[in-house]
Amino acid sequence: MDYDATDIASSYDRGRDHGPEFLDLWMNVISSHVKGQQIETILDLGCGTGRFTEALAVRFDAEVIGVDPSKKMLAQARSKSSDGRIRYEHGRGESILLPDNSVDLVFISMILVIIP
Repeated sequence: MDYDATDIASSYDRGRDHGPEFLDLWMNVISSHVKGQQIETILDLGCGTGRFTEALAVRFDAEVIGVDPSKKMLAQARSKSSDGRIRYEHGRGESILLPDNSVDLVFISMILVIIP
């Protein structure tokens, strides 16, 4: 789906908002798998409008790098982020411009990958 060819980004969050309890549930599930490991940097791959990005930064007190191929989705994410630990980058999962071993956790939600 090419979100940049549509106006979906402007209303995406309204259609996907499940409230703070939903975010808490996700963060609890992720935390249960981390089991006390030190998480300093998180890659939110396919971050879209950043629905989970700030919650990840807060829960793990970590830097979060949100990467998405849609410039419109990133614009929405940037417009609501005020946490200095968060940065958004335009990119695709196939070619992330990060050094090897530079993140402690990769979060991926609602991603479709087609392997030719």
